[in-house]
Amino acid sequence: MTELKELLPALTRLVAALEKPRKLEETLWSTEQIGEWLGLSKQTVELRVVTRQGFPAALRPVDSKQAQRRWFASDVLEWARMNKGVLPTPRPGRRRKQVH
Repeated sequence: MTELKELLPALTRLVAALEKPRKLEETLWSTEQIGEWLGLSKQTVELRVVTRQGFPAALRPVDSKQAQRRWFASDVLEWARMNKGVLPTPRPGRRRKQVH
């Protein structure tokens, strides 16, 4: 019982750290999340956005060719601001979701 009482504060700190929102600079986005923010489909992002010259470099969180590429959200937002006049146009009727 004493071991449990000693472990409880550490578990409480761990849960609090996991529930804490991450800073945008630390957040990684997939093509699907980029599409949600831009109001575009995942396919459009994969074919017409991340392939553009000047788009931020992707990273793979694990050392595997099959791992899904990710981008730092802050880099994507900065790129979008600089290229806002040349982004693909969303299809009519699609709403842009807010990603926090």
